[in-house]
Amino acid sequence: MKEFKWNWRSFRYPAFLLLLLFFALLNPPSTKYMNEILEMFAEGFDASLLPEPSAVEAYAGILGDFYTVGLLVLIFILMGSVAGEKESGVTGWILSKPVSRWSYLHAKMVLHAAVVIVGVAVMSAVGYLYTWSLLEQVSLAGAFWATLALIVYMLLFTTIVLSLSAILKSPLQAGGLTALIYALSGALNLLMSQVAVGRFYPNTLLGEIPLLIRGVSGPGEVWGAILITLLLSFLIYFLAGSRFQKMEQH
Repeated sequence: MKEFKWNWRSFRYPAFLLLLLFFALLNPPSTKYMNEILEMFAEGFDASLLPEPSAVEAYAGILGDFYTVGLLVLIFILMGSVAGEKESGVTGWILSKPVSRWSYLHAKMVLHAAVVIVGVAVMSAVGYLYTWSLLEQVSLAGAFWATLALIVYMLLFTTIVLSLSAILKSPLQAGGLTALIYALSGALNLLMSQVAVGRFYPNTLLGEIPLLIRGVSGPGEVWGAILITLLLSFLIYFLAGSRFQKMEQH
């Protein structure tokens, strides 16, 4: 409860949720009326030359904004989750109570994961319904699996930033290194896509999102990457937690 109240009152969680809501409400109308907007402001522009606005494009744009801008904001919000409290002395005060180090980390991990899961699921549903009302219905099964793939991917980086925040000295170190890992994971995806095991690489989930929405791909194409990403998240969290215990004991 302390963790939830602090993140809510400091506007960290509301900022993340409002950002997701912003993208969920922005993409459908911008996609639907983009041709008219361009025709209005670009003299001599013929909107008939452009393809008709697509519901798939609008909904894929929503999830795309979630894992680009939304994920970077999430990293910024969570990078001081432990490191900031170590600097201010809050961690030492809490651990002086009958609270174990694992309980301290578990409370943060469970709460952050819950916010990501609920936030992305709810705002994705809002975007889905708004896209349907303005354009047409997107495949419900495709939207479900695309959202699930996105949630699993965002949970991986939630785990990474919390783990680095626990073992590094400052929030800037944790946030900067997580952002670097995020950038490198995207670059490495180009290489992983050329090998057979690349289908299990976490960033494969991002590439599959538009395909799932279009119905070109299905659960069979992403379940392996989902499982590996969840296992990787658990391993990172376990190793960081073990290291955190040793650091606090000295």
